[in-house]
Amino acid sequence: MPVDTTQVFPMVVALVTLHATRYLLAAGSAWLFFWAWRANPMTTRRRLQHAAFTREDVRRELLTSLRTALVFGALFGVVYAGLPVVPLSHTGARAALEFSAWLGFLLLVHDTYFYWSHRLAHHPRVFPWLHALHHRSRNPSPFAALSFGVLDAVVQVAWAVPLVRWVPVPSVVWLVFSFLAIGINVIGHCGVEPYPLSWQQHPVLKWLNFATMHNQHHVAVRGNYGLYSSAWDRWMGTLLR
Repeated sequence: MPVDTTQVFPMVVALVTLHATRYLLAAGSAWLFFWAWRANPMTTRRRLQHAAFTREDVRRELLTSLRTALVFGALFGVVYAGLPVVPLSHTGARAALEFSAWLGFLLLVHDTYFYWSHRLAHHPRVFPWLHALHHRSRNPSPFAALSFGVLDAVVQVAWAVPLVRWVPVPSVVWLVFSFLAIGINVIGHCGVEPYPLSWQQHPVLKWLNFATMHNQHHVAVRGNYGLYSSAWDRWMGTLLR
């Protein structure tokens, strides 16, 4: 289906607003809960680095993340222009199963794409001009979740473009996925381990990706390349111990 140029501008405005809003809600909520609430016992017990965030780092993370929201919205505004809303094909219990299957599909595809593109972004010849900005945050705050350069931001979402255009993923699934994705991303950058520590040794739950793992990635600037799970890191031997 060709792009409807008359719909590009309103779609860009709507999606820039959506991406900026979901980022600010997720990152702002994590900041208020873990760091603005000074007496939060979880932060006291489970903070991942003892160094304080600098005002300059948080300001950079916030501004570059909002720029990423602008890139995301502009890109998808063009991609979505002229596309109809895709409904679920079923109702009732079958709709719930259909929704869950599509959501699981998106999480699986994105987790795989993110691992390999993220690992490539750390190649010595690629890292300086693609991904170095994100790693200026050695002690990332929740606001670092979308702190990317412009090209890095495009790479982050390139996987979704062909799916939006040619795979009939229901629109409500994309919407829920977008909020789930930013929520998990913010958790990885929140500077505190919110999950029970016992989960990291659990035979099933250990396959999740924990804030501890992504914080280690920012400190070491290598390894722990996963987003939703640690599966690819475990299979490929890039899990930091």
